[in-house]
Parts: sequence; C-alpha cells; structure tokens
Amino acid sequence: MEHKTLILSIALNGYQWMYQRELKSHLHYAKKYGYVHQAVTRPYVSALGVECCWLKLTLIRAALLSGYENVLFLDADTMVNPNCPSLTDVFQAGKYVYMAKGYSNRFNSGVLLARNNAQTITWLTRIIDARFNKVQTENDVGWGENGHVIELSKGVPFIVELDQKWNNTFDYQLKDYIRHHNCGPMRTGFVNNFFHKIVFFLSARLLALVNKNKSVTAIKPNEDILSRETNVILSIYSKLVCL
Repeated sequence: MEHKTLILSIALNGYQWMYQRELKSHLHYAKKYGYVHQAVTRPYVSALGVECCWLKLTLIRAALLSGYENVLFLDADTMVNPNCPSLTDVFQAGKYVYMAKGYSNRFNSGVLLARNNAQTITWLTRIIDARFNKVQTENDVGWGENGHVIELSKGVPFIVELDQKWNNTFDYQLKDYIRHHNCGPMRTGFVNNFFHKIVFFLSARLLALVNKNKSVTAIKPNEDILSRETNVILSIYSKLVCL
C-alpha cells in the first residue's frame, strides 16, 4: 500500500525557499515508510497569490482520482519529526478524512489526510465549488480555503479528528509528530512574520492586476485561475498521477 500513498506539499511564491528545511522533513518521512513524495514548487509565482492554498484541494482530488489510496497533504511550514508514525496508525473503518484542530479549536487543513472513497471526492468537490461563497463568521479565518473546510466539515460522519500531535499549532512543550509554524502562536520570528507580510502584500497586488486583466482578456466561462494552475501543475509533476 505504501506506493499508493502520496505525501504532498505546495510551496510557491517564495515558500519553496523559506521552508526548505520543512520540505526536506516531508521527504524524509515519505522515504521512511516508502510513500511517494511530491513537493510542488512550480510555477514559482502563483497567479492565485495567497489563495494558492486552494490548490491543495484540487491536487488531492486529482491524485485520488488517478488511483492513490491515500494522500497526506502537508503545508510547507510544517515540520515532520522523526517520531512521526505510519499513517496506518490512525486509519479507522468507514473514516476517510482526518484533520486535527488548531489553536482556535477548529479544523486546521494544514495537515489533511484523505483516503480514496467516493465520499471523499464528493466532499472535496463540494468545498472547491463553494470557494466563491462567503462562510459564516464563526468559520471564517480571513483568507484561503480553511474557513470553507471548517464549515463543510461540521457533522460529516466520515471525518475524524486527529490527535493534536499530528498538527501542533500552539504547544511548544508537546512531543508532537508534526509541528506547524502557521499564523498562530508557533510563528514568532521577526523575519518569518515580515516575509509573510511581504507575500500577502505582493499577492494582493498580483490578484488586483489579474482581475483587472480579466475585463480585457476573454476567458472561457468554465475556466478560472484555479483550474488552469491545477492543470499546469499536473502537467509538470508526473508523481501526482498514480502509476
């Protein structure tokens, strides 16, 4: 089953250089258990800006549809520690999506384990299709796909809450498996915070330019930036398709 499991991460817009150490830990984890590994680092700059995090959902779905039995997505700023066990340790019968809750006590999609099942595909598609919809205030995180994941995970019987060790976003003392230096308590360094402010600023400018060009450039009704970038990435990285 190992070769049917994909460890996937996305590091664009400078994250591929900022988080080289973390990305190497993903590779080491995959090698340890014989999983397929792919860090997506191109296109170097995404036209989606910070909203490129939506690519995790489209690429997970594509990988599962191609035949992978399991996909573990890891944000670029997650460090997988050597004590991280095999994914088989968390599998439960009839459960297909696994996430831990972050410091806000809501699901954090920075570590997302998806198993191949029709219900998983339907769930992913439902979130992707809802990306232009506003989420309820209690689920909103300000940007990205995580608010939609939170909202559309409530009451879903095939979703399992992982132990915090699998996605530790706030406890420095915890002997965790995966430590996540996201926008919460784990991110305290000046350089790190400054880098993210620059990325957010440049991404906002880029998206404004893209939206401006939309009024001039003809785009097919069924085409958008997310689907185009997904297809570009799939054409670059052959490992995203299960052989």
